[in-house]
Amino acid sequence: MKVYIVTDGEYSEYMIEKVFSNREAAEEYKKWHNIYNDIEEYEIYDELFTEGERAMVIRIQGTVYPEAVVDIKFDIRPNMIYEGTITRGAGVMGLQRNNGIFTVYNYRYIPADIWDEEKYKAKFTKALYDLAALAKSMFAEGANIDMVNLALINKDEEDD
Repeated sequence: MKVYIVTDGEYSEYMIEKVFSNREAAEEYKKWHNIYNDIEEYEIYDELFTEGERAMVIRIQGTVYPEAVVDIKFDIRPNMIYEGTITRGAGVMGLQRNNGIFTVYNYRYIPADIWDEEKYKAKFTKALYDLAALAKSMFAEGANIDMVNLALINKDEEDD
């Protein structure tokens, strides 16, 4: 699906006037409001990736002990070609718990053309620590693994 954007002005005065789903309505609006800019046409995408696009996969794993988060590991898979199997740009947070120790997994698909390794390592390490803190506090209050997983998924969707 395409959208048609009527803009007006130039430089610092440039602004979007209206967005239309069909060109005829955009042309009519432009005519009646004496706008001279060209109508801009854009494709609308509902998915983060399109068929054949290259993506980077970053997977962060943190093993959480009762006293701290340790053993943060990165698994970076470069230039994966999207073939229609990624439904969103993020992986669901996973959790396994064993004798007070659990592991939080966080993975993301990022378009290869905006990939910045240091930026994403820092960003998702912070996110992992936040998720680990949430899980630890829920376990301390008596939550079971299913409740914690649901909270991690909800937190992830909130933050996207």
